[in-house]
Formats: sequence, C-alpha cells, structure tokens
Amino acid sequence: MRPVAIVGVAQTRHAERRDDVNYAELAFEVVADLLARTGWSHDRIDTVITASSDFWDGRTISDMAVQDAVGAAGKSASKVSMDGTFALVYAAARIASGAYRTCLVVAHGKASEGNPRLIANAAFDPIFQRPMGIDDHTALGLQARCFLDRRGLAPEVLAEVAARSAAAAATNPNAHRRQAAHVLVADPLHEDEIAPDSDGACAVLLADAEAVRGEAVWLDGFGFATDVHGLGDRDLGEPGVLPQVAREAYRSGGVRDPDRELDVVEVHDASSAQTLLWREGLGLSAAGGPAWNPSGGAMSAQPGFATGLVRVAEVFERLARGEGKTGLAHGMTGFVGQAHCAWILRKRARA
Repeated sequence: MRPVAIVGVAQTRHAERRDDVNYAELAFEVVADLLARTGWSHDRIDTVITASSDFWDGRTISDMAVQDAVGAAGKSASKVSMDGTFALVYAAARIASGAYRTCLVVAHGKASEGNPRLIANAAFDPIFQRPMGIDDHTALGLQARCFLDRRGLAPEVLAEVAARSAAAAATNPNAHRRQAAHVLVADPLHEDEIAPDSDGACAVLLADAEAVRGEAVWLDGFGFATDVHGLGDRDLGEPGVLPQVAREAYRSGGVRDPDRELDVVEVHDASSAQTLLWREGLGLSAAGGPAWNPSGGAMSAQPGFATGLVRVAEVFERLARGEGKTGLAHGMTGFVGQAHCAWILRKRARA
C-alpha cells in the first residue's frame, strides 16, 4: 500500500445563498482556487472523485453536471453520494493501490436551490416516518433530548456550546455569517443551536510519495462505519458507531492516547448536542486535550456533502502552518449521524 499525502486544499466562502453561481460554477471556483494555490495544472491529476447528491442538485447522475467544471473530462472519474470524507476514502484507495499517483476530490452543496427540510424528509422510512413530516431538524431535536436526559444535563448547556462555536466561527473567514435567533426549532434545540444550511464547496488534492518533497501532511489512518437506518432502531442518546470508527482510526493511525497525541480535531456537528456527543464518541476528555473545532466546526457552515471535507481542509491548513503535528477530521452522512468517517492527518517528512 502506497502512502498518500494531501498536496493542497481549498474551500469557498460559505454563505446562506450564493446566487452569483450555480453549483457547477461553485465546484469550478474551488478547483480553480486549489490549482492556483498549489501551482498544479489539470494535466498532473490522474483521476477525480466527487461527492454530490441527486436530491440536493435536483437532477439524476449529479456528478455529470460538475465533471467538466472540475477537470474530469477524459479521465477516470467517480462519485460518492455521501459526505466528502467518504469520497476521500475512495480517492486514497485509488492511490494506495498503485493504480493512480494523484487524485482530486471535490465536494459541494447548494442548499439555497431547494427546500432542505423537504429534501431531508425523503431520507426517512417511506411507510411510517416520512408521512409524519419528520426531517433532519426533527431528528436532531429527538437526539438532543435523548442525550440531555441520558446525561442529566439542562438544556442551557446547548446554548453554551453553541456560543463557543459561534465565537470560534467569528475568526473563520470562510464561515457562514448569520444572525441566528434563540428561537425554538425542534425541542430542545433553538435556531442558534443547529448548524446552518449553506452554499459552498471544498477540494482536496492527493498524491503519492513520489510527488512530495520535504514535509507534508499525510493520511495516516482512518475508520468508517454505518449504523442501521431506522431512527427508532438506534439509541439516539449515545454516539452510535462513532466509537468503533474512532478506535479503527486511532489503531490504523498509530494514536494510542488521543487526548495527548492529537493537536487539533474538527468534527461535523449538525447541532450543539452533537458537538458534545461526538466528543464522547471520539473518546476525548470533556475538557483539555486537542484544539476542538477551532474553525467553529459545522456549526459555522454546513455546505452539504462538502461539510466533512471542509473539516479535512481545516485540519490540513493548521498542520501545514505548524500548529501541531497530528489532527483528526470527522464527517458524517445520514440523519443524526447514521454513518461516520474519521481521518488521522499527520505532518511529517516524506514516507
């Protein structure tokens, strides 16, 4: 298995609406920025993996609309209809197998072009749950209530966590700027305690060791797993399959004590309850340890399937700037964390 490094990353500014571009132009924008940052050109990229959704893009075979925009014409290209962290698994496997030396991963989301709650409703059981009108916010409320009751916590803790995320997002130039009100949306969650629906995109460029000179940020370990689909078949007060994912990521990445060995952690938290719940699931202490969501996490922006890939980009940029040596990036797919993926990133010399 060949080692795989991240050569560069780029992300758009995330916003409630990007009416200046359609989603293909959004993907083009982030790839153009990535190439400008790295000095690479399309002819150096062997293969392309994208992450997108037919439902969110409003068309079948959604990747067909972005392949030209991301430079995939004439190349082996494929799509993952999951969070961008899962697309990264596909991309890294292509390089690790020796079949390709370089790979571009691009994920996008443009929530403003549809009705996010109606689209989310389609993910639920069509016989019993979908007709009730349940959506992702409803499910997040159920999860938050189960979590609070199981831990014996007061709802006020959700507002405190949301305030910390907002403070971190205030220093993030790419964050989705919003004036969220403390209005109840899905008991016990208020508007400011739920991640915003955003327009945005992210791109990550991968390469094998032969393309790397000096220090680089390497993909040293990962884990992923999917829980059962039925909302009532999962214990919403617990982190589900995330502990299993974390154990595999730590094992494969050579991390024995995450509190001590990780310098930065970025997680996809769709609510402030998940901010707390995912920390438990990753086996991290309630206080201290690595820098936690210094970008504001997904609570600062949630651009569809790009959300987890943004977490990878945020960890990469901090490690590349010398703000630590090892980090963890987390993404999820499915309502209230049905599927999780975690990556261990490490800055070191060429493998």
